[in-house]
Amino acid sequence: MRKITIIMVCISMLGLLGCSKTPRIENGDLVTISYSGTLKDGEIFESGTKTITIGSGDIIKGIEQALINKKSDQRFNIKITPEEGYGDEYSIYNQQRVSSFIFEKLGLSTETGTTVTLDKITGEISKHEKDKDGNTIIILDVNAPQTRQETKYNIHIEKIEKAQAGDGYTL
Repeated sequence: MRKITIIMVCISMLGLLGCSKTPRIENGDLVTISYSGTLKDGEIFESGTKTITIGSGDIIKGIEQALINKKSDQRFNIKITPEEGYGDEYSIYNQQRVSSFIFEKLGLSTETGTTVTLDKITGEISKHEKDKDGNTIIILDVNAPQTRQETKYNIHIEKIEKAQAGDGYTL
């Protein structure tokens, strides 16, 4: 009888240990992360701690999607494509059209992919076009580098606050 009681107690304790579920991130949760973002060449372009509401667009969509179903105190790395990061909204709005004549006068390369600085503007040459008179126009993409290349993020989930009923998210 005593052996049965001990076995039952052990089984009960194992059951209780298995019942403690660590909460996972879902839409509506308030999540605090620390992170660093690096460019292809290893340069850190941003780092810090941020508290975000999952599903609200507080952070780039690639990171937000990667956080879903993760646990508190979890660490992970993720590669983000330009489309998963800052998206198409940055692709055309920060492009400058510059005459190739200026590049020639300054002795600058006009090769596509080259990063150049003109006055206080730094950008990457994305393409060449001809204007209506046949002059070559250089299209200079002046978006921040992380908007036009794959980036890597190192993320640590520091805290998860579960969404409450009435927060506007389905639980």
